[in-house]
Amino acid sequence: MARRPAPKKRVRPRPPAETADRALRRHLAAQWAVVAQNENKARAGSVEALHDIRVALRRMRSLTTTFAALDEDFLDRLDKRVSKVCDRMGEARDLDVWIELFRDLVKAGGTEGVSARDRRQVLAMLRRQRTRLAADALECGMFQRVKKMIRERLRRRLPERRKKLPPPEVFEARRILAVRALIADRHGRVGNFSKGPAHDLRRAGRRLRYLSEFFAEGLGRESVRAGHWITKAQAALGKVHDCDSALELSQALPSGAARAEVRRALRKRRAAQLRKFKTAWRRYADRRLQKAWLARLEAAAAR
Repeated sequence: MARRPAPKKRVRPRPPAETADRALRRHLAAQWAVVAQNENKARAGSVEALHDIRVALRRMRSLTTTFAALDEDFLDRLDKRVSKVCDRMGEARDLDVWIELFRDLVKAGGTEGVSARDRRQVLAMLRRQRTRLAADALECGMFQRVKKMIRERLRRRLPERRKKLPPPEVFEARRILAVRALIADRHGRVGNFSKGPAHDLRRAGRRLRYLSEFFAEGLGRESVRAGHWITKAQAALGKVHDCDSALELSQALPSGAARAEVRRALRKRRAAQLRKFKTAWRRYADRRLQKAWLARLEAAAAR
């Protein structure tokens, strides 16, 4: 009995390479979904939800600068408006630092003359004020304009371009190269890691962190490794910055042994986080990694 011929395998056509326009839309849509999912929770006072919204908005800013050449007017306006909204939301974040500082003061025995009921009332008042500031930021006209801009952008058809654009990897590599150079410059100026220079380095590191989260896997293992270590370094610097902010705020606390204890604990915490930063930075700044990463990025940027 003759054998039946083996069925031919169906060959699926390869999907067309994603254009830069489509990449921008896909990433914007993903961040917009995070904002939409967390907005009501943030209005109700969720610290985590407001944090997730701020991070999503910052990631949008990474996209506006990476793909700026696709629509300079729209993306520049979106970037500026998102920046203002993030500043408004930062006011609620400042109160989070105050709340943690008050808890530290209680642990250090600095509120022994205050009844437990009064301490609870102070914390409740701070939380209410923080929730109000968060709600104000979410209700402000600028945030409403940002949401309208993004909704309208996502509903529009992709532009039909006469001139073929480079693939998204070119835009991504060029932006990472620029931020990589910015980080090197700010690290060279950081000196003894006082608040201002350390904060500037942290903000530059945050840009590369978001870019790595979006694009590192498509730009080679060197980008993944560099992104991993800059994420570790930036997270440690973020905690250093929180300590610096709390140390400034602690100057307004009642003087005495409790305030001194709180400040000692903050300085100790700051020193520990700075050590973590330096450990991660050494791995990020490894010469072999930087050389291979630079070569990979320059090759992608030149396509």
